[in-house]
Formats: sequence, C-alpha cells, structure tokens
Amino acid sequence: MIQLSYLDYIAVEGKSFLHRLSPPFKIIGMLLVLLGIVILRNLPGLLFLYGILLVLFFLSRTPVKIFFLTFYPLIFATLFIFISEFQIHFILLIFLKVLCGSTGVVLLLATTPYPSIFSVLGRILPSSFVTALFLTYRSIFILLNILEETQQALYLRGGFQWRHPWRGLVNISNAFGHLIITGIDASEKMYESMVLRGFKNKIYYRGE
Repeated sequence: MIQLSYLDYIAVEGKSFLHRLSPPFKIIGMLLVLLGIVILRNLPGLLFLYGILLVLFFLSRTPVKIFFLTFYPLIFATLFIFISEFQIHFILLIFLKVLCGSTGVVLLLATTPYPSIFSVLGRILPSSFVTALFLTYRSIFILLNILEETQQALYLRGGFQWRHPWRGLVNISNAFGHLIITGIDASEKMYESMVLRGFKNKIYYRGE
C-alpha cells in the first residue's frame, strides 16, 4: 500500500518539468480538468482528456505504483452500475469521468508538495473549506489502509464466489459497511489527535 510519506517524498524530490512548474499554474490546470469532466458528455472527449493526463503522468516520471492510486475511486463508482440498469454507455462515461478526476488529483499531489497546494488554496478559499480539504486528503490514506485490511479479511472469509453468489454479496456488503464505519472512526481519532496537538480548525502557513 502506498504510504502518505512516500507520496510526499515523490512530490518534493521529483525532478521533472511538472515538478518545476509553479503550484498556482498546476492548480489552474487541475481546475480545467475538473471543468472538462463536468462539460464533456461524450466518450471520445473524455478519452482524449484521459489520454492527455496519462501522457503527463508518465512524462512526470512518477513511479508506476503511484498510478494504481487512480483506480481506487472506481470501487465507489461501481455503485452506478446498478443505478444505470447496466447501460454500457453510461457506465463507461461515469468510469472515465472518475478516472480523469482521480488521475488529475494524483498527478497534482505527486508533483506538488501538499503545503504548497494548501498555501495557494488558503489565499483564495475560506479557511474552513481549505481545512476540510486538508483533512480529506489525510483521511484518504487512512481509508486506503483500511481498505487493504478489509480486502484481506474478505479474502479469508471466502470473498465473492460465483458458485454461491448470495453468500458473496453478503460478504461484500458486510465489508463495505465495515469499511465506512471503520473509516469514520479512524478519521475522528485523527482529528482528536490533531486537536490535542493544538489544532484549532485553521491551517497556518509559513509567514502567517
């Protein structure tokens, strides 16, 4: 599992042209990606956007194992399979939108130290919103660690078996519920530990 400290190390020590770009410029690029995700409603356009992000990702010389982080949001996107009544076009549209968003975010975090990102955001957004984004960023890695443990537990309990689909669905639903509850509990503990260390719902940057 990718550790938060490793991602921070890649962002600081990377030597590609993307690492050298100014954080405001990269954040503007990420906003353009999000705008494209919202506006584009056809598969060719989203495929083109995803292709650009893939090229940028490999030009940044980011380790390939970081790339696998972009696939984790697809776990939650699978819920749209049931909502869409298995319409292939709609499913592919949602999956491409999720992949474009996750690839853009991972690329930004892998090429820009997170203090620089939140420092820029702190100048243009309310402090409470920036704090929420920061806590979300830290919580994602807690959730990924819990997800790995849940996958192992699900495997030990038989996982999903095609011969016993009902039993498999029960195991998956229990694992999903466990993931959510444990993730909320771990996030609350992280916040409480930050409060004990003097956190007062505001992030202070260098110079403040």
